[in-house]
Amino acid sequence: PGVFPFRVGTHPSGVPPPPHRAAGRYGRQPQAVATTFASYAAVAIENTRLYDVAQEQAYASAALLQVAQAIVSLNDLDETLGTIIRIMPILTGVQRAALYQWDASHEQFVPTQNYGLSIEDERQFWERSFSPGEFAFLDSCRGATGMLACQLEGQEGLQAWLSASPSEEANLANPNALLFAVPIAVKDTLYGVMLIEEAEGGLRFRARRLEIITGIAQQAALAIQNDLLQKEMVVRERLETEVQLARQIQQTFLPDALPQVQGWDFSARWKTARQVGGDFYDVFDLPNGRIGLFIADVADKGVPAALFMALTRTLVRAAVIETESPAEALARVNELLIPDTRQGMFVTGVYAVLDTGSGELTYVNAGHNPPIWVRRDGSIEKLTRTAIALGVSTDHGVEQKTIQLAGGDNILFYTDGLTESFNNENEFYGEARLTEALLTNTCTTASELIDAVEKSLLDFIQDMPPADDLTMLVVRRV
Repeated sequence: PGVFPFRVGTHPSGVPPPPHRAAGRYGRQPQAVATTFASYAAVAIENTRLYDVAQEQAYASAALLQVAQAIVSLNDLDETLGTIIRIMPILTGVQRAALYQWDASHEQFVPTQNYGLSIEDERQFWERSFSPGEFAFLDSCRGATGMLACQLEGQEGLQAWLSASPSEEANLANPNALLFAVPIAVKDTLYGVMLIEEAEGGLRFRARRLEIITGIAQQAALAIQNDLLQKEMVVRERLETEVQLARQIQQTFLPDALPQVQGWDFSARWKTARQVGGDFYDVFDLPNGRIGLFIADVADKGVPAALFMALTRTLVRAAVIETESPAEALARVNELLIPDTRQGMFVTGVYAVLDTGSGELTYVNAGHNPPIWVRRDGSIEKLTRTAIALGVSTDHGVEQKTIQLAGGDNILFYTDGLTESFNNENEFYGEARLTEALLTNTCTTASELIDAVEKSLLDFIQDMPPADDLTMLVVRRV
C-alpha cells in the first residue's frame, strides 16, 4: 500500500493509515485522490493548531486585562495585592502563591499576601520577615534578570520553599510540579517577589501560564511603584505646605513699609535661595526721632536658619527697648543666643541707630560684611567690624562707632549672598565689582541704587541660580 503524508507546505502534519486494498497497486487516479485528501487533512490539522494557539493567546490577554481592571478599580495597595494573589490561581491553575515585599530601608522581605497555604504554614508566613541569607529562594531574586525555578522533590508548602535551591536554567520540560520565584521589579528596582507553586500536571500549558504570571508580576510592580510615588507626593506636598507657611511667617517679621522721614530715603530688597532663608533685615522707629536699622545673616539655610533668625529678631526688638546703646543691645542679644547655638549656628549682623535730625549714625558690626558708605563726592568708606558674630562667645567685647552722614550720602547694607554670588566660570562677584557698580551709577534715590547693584549682579551671574540668600538695605540722606 502507498503512504501519503499530510503536509502544509514543507511542514508534515501527520501520516494517514494506508487504505485497504485486496490486491494490486494503486492507479494514478486513486493516488491523486489520496494526495488531495492528505493535503486537505493537513490544512485542517494546522488550522486546528492555530486555533488552539489563538485561543490560548486570547485567554492570556483576557486574564491580564482582568487583573489590570481589578488593579485600576482599587485604591488601597494591600487590597490590590490581595486581589492579584487571589485572582492568579484562578486564571493560571497554580496551587499556592505568596508575595513578599522588599523593604529597602530595613533590608528585609516582608510577608504581604498568600493563597493556598495550610493553616500552620499561613501562621508561620505572617510571623516572620526574612533578612538576606535567611531565605535562599527570595535572595536569589535580588539582581536576577528573570524568573527562577526549581523542582520541589515531592514536598510542598512553606517548608519546601525555605529549602528550595533556585536556578535560572531550570528544566521547564520537567513534567513534575515546579516552584517559581518571580521578581516584582521595575527596571533595576526590586519591590518584592512572588512565589508560585504549580499544581500536579503543571507541564500542561506551562509556557502560557508563565506568560500570564510574568504579566501579573509586572502589574503588581507598577501598583507598588505607584503607591510609593503617591506617598512621596503626599509627603512632598505636606512639606511644601509647611515651608510655604514658614515663608509666610518669616515675611510677617519683615517691615510692612519703610519709614517716611523728610530728608531721608530708604529702600530694601530681600531674596531667599530657598523658600525660606537665614537673611533678615528690620527697620523700626525709636524714641527722639531715631530709627533702628538691623541686617543679619544666619550661618545656615532653609527652615532651621529661618527659625533661628526669627529668634534673633525677637531678641533684638526686646533689647533695644532696654538700652539706647547699639553695643549694649547686641551684647545682650549675644548673651541670650549663646544657650541656643549648640548646633553650630551663629549670626552675623549690623545694628545701627540713625538720628534723623543730626545725621549721626551709630553702628555695631558683629562679624558681618562691612556696609559701604558712599559719600556725595564719590569717596567710599567701609564700616568695618567692631565685634565678633553673635552666638559664638561672650569673651569678646562689643564696640560701636559713629559717623556723620551729609546730604547726598548713601550707605549700602548687604549680606554675603551679594558678593559671593558666582558666574558660570565660578568667579565671585566680589567687593570690587560691587564698589564699581556703586561709583559708576548716578542714582537720585535709594531704590535706584539697589536697582543698579542688582542689575550689575545679574549681568555678572547671568543664568546661574542663586547660591545663597540675598538682602540689601540702603539709607540715603537727600
